[in-house]
Amino acid sequence: MASSSDQSPAGPTTSRKHPRDWLRTLLSKHAHQHPSMPPELNSTALVVAPMVDASDLPYRLLTRRYNTNLCFTPMIHARMFIEKPGYRRKFWKDCGMPPEDRPLIAQFCGHDKHVLLEAMRAVEGHVDGVDINCGCPQNIAKRGRYGAYLMEEENGDRIVDIVKHLSANLSMPVSVKLRILPSGPEDSLELYQRLVDAGAAMLTIHGRTRLQRQRKTGSADWKLVRRVVELVGDRVPVLCNGSISNMDDVRQCLEETGADGIMSSEAILEYPPMFTETNV
Repeated sequence: MASSSDQSPAGPTTSRKHPRDWLRTLLSKHAHQHPSMPPELNSTALVVAPMVDASDLPYRLLTRRYNTNLCFTPMIHARMFIEKPGYRRKFWKDCGMPPEDRPLIAQFCGHDKHVLLEAMRAVEGHVDGVDINCGCPQNIAKRGRYGAYLMEEENGDRIVDIVKHLSANLSMPVSVKLRILPSGPEDSLELYQRLVDAGAAMLTIHGRTRLQRQRKTGSADWKLVRRVVELVGDRVPVLCNGSISNMDDVRQCLEETGADGIMSSEAILEYPPMFTETNV
């Protein structure tokens, strides 16, 4: 799938801007905020996903009371964030978010690397990282050339170039939330490795394709996530997203995938204390 002519200079033998354990270090720094966290999960990321009209500040603060130790903002449209002050105020305070809303990663969508960089620079210093949305499967994402469709543009070259540009020009970690390509796991793994080579500091893998939604959702492919961990997990943290409903699922997913953490969306939206022991 990938073009061999667009290899990033940031290959496996090159020193990386952010160490492999940057996420673990960040979580440890804030571990005192979660006294009821099971000890074996102290350095594991329990993450609230970026959810449009849901993962805003009040909801994030609520989930942090129940062992969520990393939150993503809702998906922010990069161009609108720059050009429309009213839209920007919906997601962001000029002085940044309150200190209790950390660690925090701001997720943006877009297909123009210069626009994305300008938007991300506006939050730099106020968040712990930024993320590129390559997971949204909705038709609006297709029209806007972002989300899961961005993974397929120019045979993957566009998103690789975006990651390379952002990671070179931002001091904070740049991560990518991804799905499985419709063309299959092998093409997906090749793209994931190219993104890490380009400077991605973390990958979140939703173990479904963009075609798996609504009535065709099906189970997430944790085996594919395991392969991602085996491929790039010695270089960057890998989070698993999909098919997580309770703490039993969390532990099973971590065991089966070897991921550095899990990300929840629908389940934690329905039950904000999902990361507590419920015996459900």
